[in-house]
Amino acid sequence: MSSDRRITGRSAIAGLGLALVAATAAFGALLGATLPGRTGLEEITVLAVAVPVTPLTLGVYGAVAVAALLGVLGLVIGILSQFDEDAA
Repeated sequence: MSSDRRITGRSAIAGLGLALVAATAAFGALLGATLPGRTGLEEITVLAVAVPVTPLTLGVYGAVAVAALLGVLGLVIGILSQFDEDAA
């Protein structure tokens, strides 16, 4: 059984982005699980909002931060690529 699936540039970048978001969420959860026991840190302040340090909150925070960064970067690259296609 062979598959004729081809990975295009956009799907490869999207897959890599999803893998980065998942890895960041996992690392944030690991950090949230170990940080309170080692340092005694119980909450952090993000934009004047106190957030408890738990695996869930740090995992979500990491995933949202990296997804937002990659989304903005992708949007900027998409906009800039429009100018490149017009010049050709």
